[in-house]
Amino acid sequence: MKTLTQHLFESIKKLANDKTGIVVFDIDDTLIQADSSFIKIGKYVNGDKHNKIYLSSEEFAHDPDVKEHKDWFDFAEFQNPQKVVQSIVHGTPILKNLRILDAYINAGYEFCFLTARGCEDAVKYAIQTVIKHKNSEGILKDIKPYFNKELSAAINDSNKDYVGKSDAERKSNVLKELCSKFDYVVFVDDDPKNVALARSMNLKNLTVIKAWTNK
Repeated sequence: MKTLTQHLFESIKKLANDKTGIVVFDIDDTLIQADSSFIKIGKYVNGDKHNKIYLSSEEFAHDPDVKEHKDWFDFAEFQNPQKVVQSIVHGTPILKNLRILDAYINAGYEFCFLTARGCEDAVKYAIQTVIKHKNSEGILKDIKPYFNKELSAAINDSNKDYVGKSDAERKSNVLKELCSKFDYVVFVDDDPKNVALARSMNLKNLTVIKAWTNK
């Protein structure tokens, strides 16, 4: 029986010399399971600015007020560069998704990230620090030679202006731009909304993969 790594290496074709490709990864719950002890989400209970509690990312994801009362939540800690870096470098890599990354890099693709986080520069620093690439011989290598930092995007960076009414829409707009630059673009994300919207664009050179998840 083939391992996941063997299957990926055999099924992903190496890029022809005259073709370009990039594999685009979400970060949280795709590349890594972040350490939520470093970043909390504030919630004003029933909208009361004098009654604030703090939630982990997982608690926020399941909070019943998220859909109707987004203004009750405070994401200020996601704009703190030090907290952002620590939450990533102390996170747990999701190995099955890293094997997907390895397979595409070994096939000649570049790598960038596309995340709903803020603090784009801090995320770039953290990713190049924590993520390693395993080559076809199984040896761990530095990700930097394959990491296209210029095209990586943290769509809620307060100093950037990514177009779109929602995170999923902003991510899709970034993907459209990438598809205009590369012959092949592969997008890996754990969020069904992001995956569905990316697939609905029907871009011929875009492959969308639903990420493995530890949850």
